[in-house]
Amino acid sequence: MKTFLKMLLASILGGAILFFVGFIILMSFASLAEKEVVIKDNTILRIDLNNVIKERSDENPFSGFSPFSGMPEQPMGLNKVLRSLENASTDDRIKGVYIKGGVPLTGHATITELRDALEKFRESGKFVYSYSEILTQKGYYLVSESDSVMMNPGGFFEWSGLSASVSYYQNALEKLGVEPVVLRATGNKYKSAVEPFLGQEMSAENRAQLTDIIGSIWGTYTEAISKSRNMDAATLNTLADSMAVSSAAKAFESKMIDAIIYEDEVLNLLAAKTGKDDVKDINFISPSKYADNGPDKKGKYDSDRIAVIIAQGDIGGGDGGEYSIGSDRIAKAIRKARTNKKVKAIVLRVNSPGGSALASEVIWREMMLAREEKPVVASMGDVAASGGYYISCFADTIVAQPTTVTGSIGAFGLFFTAEELLHDKLGINIETVKTNHYSDIGTLDRSLTPKEHQILVNQVDEIYRVFKTRVAEGRGFEMDYVDSIGGGHVYSGTRALQLGLVDVLGGLNTAIEIAHNMAGLGDEYRVVEYPELEDPLMRFIQEMTGEYETKMINEKLGSMAHYFNMMQKVEKMQGYQTRLDFELIIE
Repeated sequence: MKTFLKMLLASILGGAILFFVGFIILMSFASLAEKEVVIKDNTILRIDLNNVIKERSDENPFSGFSPFSGMPEQPMGLNKVLRSLENASTDDRIKGVYIKGGVPLTGHATITELRDALEKFRESGKFVYSYSEILTQKGYYLVSESDSVMMNPGGFFEWSGLSASVSYYQNALEKLGVEPVVLRATGNKYKSAVEPFLGQEMSAENRAQLTDIIGSIWGTYTEAISKSRNMDAATLNTLADSMAVSSAAKAFESKMIDAIIYEDEVLNLLAAKTGKDDVKDINFISPSKYADNGPDKKGKYDSDRIAVIIAQGDIGGGDGGEYSIGSDRIAKAIRKARTNKKVKAIVLRVNSPGGSALASEVIWREMMLAREEKPVVASMGDVAASGGYYISCFADTIVAQPTTVTGSIGAFGLFFTAEELLHDKLGINIETVKTNHYSDIGTLDRSLTPKEHQILVNQVDEIYRVFKTRVAEGRGFEMDYVDSIGGGHVYSGTRALQLGLVDVLGGLNTAIEIAHNMAGLGDEYRVVEYPELEDPLMRFIQEMTGEYETKMINEKLGSMAHYFNMMQKVEKMQGYQTRLDFELIIE
């Protein structure tokens, strides 16, 4: 009886605790529910640039919550910034734009997209001011489009050119007694995702393609900055070669910025621009709040629609998440847009280095079906390579930024054996019983025979053949031509345009406008996004049970967390992949 009472009491207590925790969570979400924002006259759109920028934010207030700092770190959604800048240009209540910070945590194409939007906003005659304490090259590329670029007197300015780095692990794996089994499709000499496991040095092919890519991106930077700052591109390169500009003072002397000033002085300028006597009276609004509460110029609820399908992250099977591409989730979103009679055109927004070949094929199938029924446009973000290109290649029109990394038409397989580690170093012997000759192919405790290796390479070759076929059919190419530009070769958006891999240089708004024209729509239409965002409460519960472990490790490891995350990606890479070099760092 006592045992029963104890169990009953424990059950009641556990239920009460669970109810209490649930109540607290729900109350937290309720407290975070924002009231309607009233946009006043002479409001300034403030963009905090020292932020992670995704294609869109998951809008989960707990998504970036750290159990150590206790502070949320919500990513900024590119979609809302672009929408805000477009709407603000014709909204009489918005006086101008203030960009604070100069360390954007995003890719080069995203920055190009923001810069193009700023340039278009300035055509309205409204001001764009920027202020930063640290200004990276990526940040400067963006804010150089401002009317006035201002920095703190003690600020740091980065201007030294771009570099691309890849880490190699063959020797480390040999010391551990682990053998990587690399299955690169025949002729895929540019497929560099597996190169770190094949040697300790960069191949000539990879060095050549990376040199082309960073040269193209840097050329886009210097050309744009030269135009906006009225400086010769040769001068910009000379300053970078000599590392002559590393401080706010040097940047001012070189005429790369307009003023050395403290933030309180910047706020005084903004107050004067908006007719305020006190800086406390300045009306600021963030892109997220303005996008949700500002004018909607894209028609009424029942009007025709253009569906923008957001596909960002590595490609894998299943549902994935907001920052990873699950083939089931994205295929379902494309299917939903295809079968919705109100949706007149589809834009697939891709920001992905690729991933699973099978998952890419699943998404490709839905793109093919959609193209048969309505206009389909692909819009490429920072990277749309390998599997990212696979899922884009059947669009009627492909749009990329000059700084987009794309191509990488190729395939590989990767897994590991540890015969030396298990047998010689750990003293572990594994005995296997099998029914057929190849039943134990790819097991951890033994290396492949030459025959087994060739069998698996043949399977990768078949994946590559299918990939090339998809590209040839989608782009109207001959197979020989796809072979000549394939082989895993990576290209910048500029080079991809020359090769016919993309059709137009531009951003998401460019792609939407093309879809609008292809569908023959009038002014009354809406842009709707697919797939639907994950439920914040469910996402929070998932993070509580799983993702906090990774966040805790990352926070504890600090700068070394990059290598921990890399090893996690290596584990996910096992199997057949259509993926860009997973550890390519361009900065």
